Amino acid sequence: MPELDLMAVKEWGGHWVIREQYRPLAEKLVQKFPDKLDFALTNNILFIEDRESKAKSQGATVCARTGKIPGLWGEVIQQMTGKAFTHFIMFFRKNIDQMSKEQFTALMYHELRHIGPDGSLRKHHIEDWVEMVDKLGPNWAGTKATIADILDDKIIKWDDIQGPLSLFPEQNRLQVVK
Repeated sequence: MPELDLMAVKEWGGHWVIREQYRPLAEKLVQKFPDKLDFALTNNILFIEDRESKAKSQGATVCARTGKIPGLWGEVIQQMTGKAFTHFIMFFRKNIDQMSKEQFTALMYHELRHIGPDGSLRKHHIEDWVEMVDKLGPNWAGTKATIADILDDKIIKWDDIQGPLSLFPEQNRLQVVK
């Protein structure tokens, strides 16, 4: 039996939509930041868009969610398409439709960081929060915030990102100490 295309129904109007268009962005990020993302195997990630929900968690807007695909559904998808997925990243369209390209790129980076080296899911933690806020600002995911383009050719590695201007000297800013 010939391998089926992942997108069996090209013009699906449902609640959840497979978004293969997001894969090239994820691949660029993994290639650009291998020290942070080299274990995020983009071929194993199913990219999904939720077109209807305005997701919230504890009153805060949720822009995306990363998770593991349960074994049963992973096998069903593989039987139907010939493609194996271990993780998914779901973007909530109604919560991200005002984001700039730079913000969406940063959101994709943030979600890829939730996949651990062993395939486990990483929860939000202080290092991740400090990393994003320090380099992109406290409102990096806020409506139409102006942030650095992390795929800019001038940025070679994550530490090259200059971050927003601060009123406080470097030694007084929040930092992660290892």
